[in-house]
Amino acid sequence: MKHHIACLSVLFLFGAIADAFVLPPRSCMTCPSQREMNMLPISGEDAALMTRSQLLDNTLAYPLGFAAAFRTGAAISVINQPQMPPITSCIGSTVWRLPSGARVRLFYPTEETSLSDNTMAPYCTDGRQTSNGMARMVGFRQVGLDFLLAHLANASSGCIQDAPIGNSSEKKDLPLLIYSHGYGGNMDMATYFLRTMASKGMIVAAVEHTDGTASSTVLPDGRERKFNEYLMTGRQQLTRRASELLEAVDYLPKKLEQEYSTTISSCFLGGHSYGAPSAVMAANGASENVNVDGLILHDPALGMGYGMLPPNGSKSKIPTISYISDEYNRANVRYGDLTLHVKGCFHGNFVDAPLWAPRFVMRTLSLVIPAAGPARPM
Repeated sequence: MKHHIACLSVLFLFGAIADAFVLPPRSCMTCPSQREMNMLPISGEDAALMTRSQLLDNTLAYPLGFAAAFRTGAAISVINQPQMPPITSCIGSTVWRLPSGARVRLFYPTEETSLSDNTMAPYCTDGRQTSNGMARMVGFRQVGLDFLLAHLANASSGCIQDAPIGNSSEKKDLPLLIYSHGYGGNMDMATYFLRTMASKGMIVAAVEHTDGTASSTVLPDGRERKFNEYLMTGRQQLTRRASELLEAVDYLPKKLEQEYSTTISSCFLGGHSYGAPSAVMAANGASENVNVDGLILHDPALGMGYGMLPPNGSKSKIPTISYISDEYNRANVRYGDLTLHVKGCFHGNFVDAPLWAPRFVMRTLSLVIPAAGPARPM
């Protein structure tokens, strides 16, 4: 059904474009026909005026017709989107705030089975504010195309809002992955990816950084902090990010035990793109009494280490595994004990980008930004 809708939207869009650019303007039923108009005596001045008038009409009608067709086609194409990957267990989600002010979105196994729309956490924590921030990052909002991601504001995360972890009557012992988003990311844009990881029996905590590199975040006083690459220098950004990850390592295990009687068996740091060097710096700077058992990295943007990180190809002092896309493999990016090339994967496959719209839309968009590779993320 989704493929049929996608095909119909394409046909609708291209049909409307053809109508605007190929077919002549339609005449009003009460107006003289073109043949009759040709037979009427017209002065040279009137002919010039008609030519300019027709030119103005066409100049306005064609772009407006294209814009209307494009917007309608886009609206049709995202019906029943994003595509939520199926999982075999129930996942809960909640949002906490670290003492310093950064927000953290948690994904975790739950035995709660109340799956009504009223109990499901949203995909975008802040609704349209979040989706607009994401649209700004890919340039959609600047050219009036923020509606292309607006459907994410009302999408479901597939997670149960504020559900207890596991069986609330029993003591739990689970691993914890604290995850750092990329440059221009946020704690929501990898929701399905992290939800799937949590379904394997772990807690995933996505930190939303306050250094200005989040597409949008909300500060403790309720103000929105939009993406601002000039809020801090690169070194200051990386330092802030690493400190927030280490704060989460210290704070979350205590909070989880207090709120859910959950003991953390092992603690890992991870991240995508710019989040990877953030995790590496946090692990390298951790004191001996800080429990970081390993690193899980996705497309580590090692070039954004600003001279503060080990070079490409280095091994970490703690067990580290890196997963890389086709682009990063071509650039020969390697880090840690093991680097695995995920063939057919683009940079955006380590977040939910390929699932936001039909595959043909995201694959086309990948000609401009690395949103979705040929691999099927489902």
